[in-house]
Amino acid sequence: MFSFKDILNDLPLPPEVKKSITALEIAKKNWKNIVPQEFFDKAIPLSFDNGTLIIEVPNHYYSQILSSRTLEILEKLENATPPDLKPLFKHLKFVINPFSEKKNSKT
Repeated sequence: MFSFKDILNDLPLPPEVKKSITALEIAKKNWKNIVPQEFFDKAIPLSFDNGTLIIEVPNHYYSQILSSRTLEILEKLENATPPDLKPLFKHLKFVINPFSEKKNSKT
C-alpha cells in the first residue's frame, strides 16, 4: 500500500502545489492537538497558500479569540512539521463562514 506522501511525490504537480497539499494535510491531521478543545469543531483548516494557513470560523468571536493565539498555533503547527519542510507555516488567515457552524453541528 502506498502512503499519501508517496502518491503525492509521484504526481506531476508544481512544487508549490505539493507543498500546499502537504501543509494542509499536516494541519488537518494534527488539528486536535493544535487548537484548544473548545475550538476544534469551530475552526477548520481550509487551505494553504504560500505560507499562510486559511482557517474557516463561524463568526468574528472565534476569529478574534484564535487570532490572539496565532503565535501559539503557528508554533504547534511548526512542531508537527517534518524538519525537511520547515519553515512551512508563517501566517494564519481567518475567513468567516456563518454556515460552517450549522454544517459542523450536523456531523
